[in-house]
Amino acid sequence: MGFVLSDFRPVYLTELVKQEKLREISIRFAEFVAGSNAAPGTIRAAWEKYCVSPKHIESRRITVLPDAEAAKDPADIDFSTIPFTRLFPGKAGGADIDARLGIFREHARAALEKMYPDPHDVPGEVIHVTTTGYRLPSPVQELVSDRKWCGTTVSHCYHQGCYGAFPAVRMAAGSLAAAGSGLARAGGRVDIAHTEICSIHVAPDCLDASHIICDSLFADGFIRYSAYTDDAFRERGGRGLAVIRYADTTIPNSLEAMTWRPIVNRFEMTLSVDVPRLIAAHVEEFIGTLLRDAGLDLRSDKGDILWVIHPGGPAIVDLVGSCLRLSKDQISRSKDALREGGNKSSATVPHIWDHILRDPDVQKGTRVVSLAFGPGLTATAMVVRVV
Repeated sequence: MGFVLSDFRPVYLTELVKQEKLREISIRFAEFVAGSNAAPGTIRAAWEKYCVSPKHIESRRITVLPDAEAAKDPADIDFSTIPFTRLFPGKAGGADIDARLGIFREHARAALEKMYPDPHDVPGEVIHVTTTGYRLPSPVQELVSDRKWCGTTVSHCYHQGCYGAFPAVRMAAGSLAAAGSGLARAGGRVDIAHTEICSIHVAPDCLDASHIICDSLFADGFIRYSAYTDDAFRERGGRGLAVIRYADTTIPNSLEAMTWRPIVNRFEMTLSVDVPRLIAAHVEEFIGTLLRDAGLDLRSDKGDILWVIHPGGPAIVDLVGSCLRLSKDQISRSKDALREGGNKSSATVPHIWDHILRDPDVQKGTRVVSLAFGPGLTATAMVVRVV
């Protein structure tokens, strides 16, 4: 039984803010947290040295910064009045993890309400994807309970990192297959909902390169889409992505190369300098095998393929493009996604899928290869066809 991804619905809780302005806001926020302990010029010097350049990221959405505050001159922002930032002063390491996840719950629920504006639009199953915040009952369980969607199953795909969309699609395929064989009631549609609020894990007291890069690279992203059986998709109509092949692998001897772990006051990411070497050593064989399994050849078919490389950062996109011998045009969608919104963790690749389906120049029959990396070190990839 085949299935198709369609009906992508990105939602936004805040407006885009220019990267230059976010850098200045971050500097002043760090100075607010440090108070009288800040050495003159130290915070500014660190941020100006390590902040991801506006040439790579023009704008990002930061949910914990209300639009009314983002519109101000950074010098006029009173961080003591913003619900998120006022949690920091006087606490070692900033707001504790429970307070941060409480803010996650509030904003994730608001995003889900926007994803499902019609209470009569009842899905058979919702798979909730997030890496940046989770607690049970989850925001999706709250939505389903409040709306009395008694026939809706809730599943959770958590802590996968930037590749979280890929196992969620695999879960959706399993649910549709189970329904088709009479084991479940999901019917012909399973929804996937991403709520990524990277901004709740900022570390304004940390001025090393890795923390500032993360705090200036990641953004917030929310998107819902649906996996349909072939029959249900034909009934619905529209454009979609028919899934042809899926693969993932845990790269040997790479367990500590990338981590995402809870600490006392937030989730913290670590990245080893070995990540590029590990990816470079394995990505060509990994993608070559996936394409062969899908009836394609990396060397002869890559020019006819649309490539979606999760933009974990500008260097990763360039590295993968170089390893697969792709042209600048072939990696441009990934770089555009980074420039236009930053790294939205697991929600990033689905946003690119949405852009592909909205692009009138992308013809039916076009094959799309998407890949992403995350803790493990895990590589995931998928081949789809535009239908």
